[in-house]
Amino acid sequence: MKQLPLELPFRQVAGRADFIVSDCNALAVASIDQWPDWRGSCRVLNLVGPSGAGKSHLAAIWQSLIGDSHHFVRLEAEQMPPDPAFYVYDNIDADDNWNEEALFHFFNRCVADQGGLLLLSQTPVGQMNWQLPDLRSRMRAVNMARIDLPDDDLLYALLDKFFADRQMLASPSLLAYLVGRMERSFSAVQNIASALDRRSMAERKPLSVSLARAMFDELP
Repeated sequence: MKQLPLELPFRQVAGRADFIVSDCNALAVASIDQWPDWRGSCRVLNLVGPSGAGKSHLAAIWQSLIGDSHHFVRLEAEQMPPDPAFYVYDNIDADDNWNEEALFHFFNRCVADQGGLLLLSQTPVGQMNWQLPDLRSRMRAVNMARIDLPDDDLLYALLDKFFADRQMLASPSLLAYLVGRMERSFSAVQNIASALDRRSMAERKPLSVSLARAMFDELP
């Protein structure tokens, strides 16, 4: 009988040393590292990249640069900004129902109080259909750093980290095989590695190329 694998939580480290830098994300990392010397009167940075690209990880690094003594809050579309400090607007989407007047007012408070604002999105905020002209002008002026799709070297390193975080041994030949077969995307790293992890647990077998080959054969 196959053992049913359980989805157990595990601790993912999110420090600066744990972020894997490659050509596709080097600009985003450099932009975070430039804090507090972000360009413009309003210190705002828009990190743009696909799901799973590490935008939230970089936001955590930014928080560490600011320090625990400062107020740091993640906000969603429906939330109003509290007292000015340092904030992350996470997963901004053009279809979200934003209070644009409040968001524009928050930009102005960031300027007045020397705060900071990090905008995480899959599409540049300057290209979104903001209705308020003053806010649209602000969004088009913010600094942007894009994270592109991963190359083979980064896919290899991300897969290696995925298994290492779970204390699982993945050989170089297995990692090379996975990179050669998988889609070139950040989300594919999580999907493929999780599927192989579950299969290894269910069949009580160590990670191997043959186990990965069987997994790929059964994927839709």
